[in-house]
Amino acid sequence: MEQCDIWLDADRAMDIGRILRVPYELFCFSYASDAHAWAAKAVPVVGEITTNDEVKFAETGCCVAGGAHLPQGCVALHIKIGKMRGLYLIYQEAAQLAMSGEILARQGNRELFLVHLVNGTTWWKHIAPSPATDLYHLHSQYLDMINDVRIAWVSEILGFELARCPLPTPAQLKDENGFPSKPPTGIEGGARQ
Repeated sequence: MEQCDIWLDADRAMDIGRILRVPYELFCFSYASDAHAWAAKAVPVVGEITTNDEVKFAETGCCVAGGAHLPQGCVALHIKIGKMRGLYLIYQEAAQLAMSGEILARQGNRELFLVHLVNGTTWWKHIAPSPATDLYHLHSQYLDMINDVRIAWVSEILGFELARCPLPTPAQLKDENGFPSKPPTGIEGGARQ
């Protein structure tokens, strides 16, 4: 492979990954746009989910390894509290949908959407219609209900990822000499699994 006479495909990466004890998706991780289609994707962490399932956005500079199946533009929120703590909620940052009856039908009984209110707060809760026009109730099991709110937009949750290992930032991958500048640090908040 060093002499470019062998192509690295998924099967060969699995064999090498098994020997090195590294998941093959991470073995061929790259920030390049032409990276292997089966390799892990870098998903930027854009905040966290805290008490009462409220979303707090923040620039973290961290990325989590997302599955190769994830579409472009996905971002992650670190779940800090509850039975899913330590996982990362994945959604598409630019896919902001207007609230509609179709959204209510698609969610069913699940908490399938992040909900951004006109007051600027964002929540991970189930949406229920209010008797008042254009108002909604937000609720989660065992948490306080938020009544009669106006929704600015919703964004569908695509899935959840477990941080198997920290990903290096592009700056850590290359210093002025082209060599790694320092090893990657752990996922913020000590959530490294």
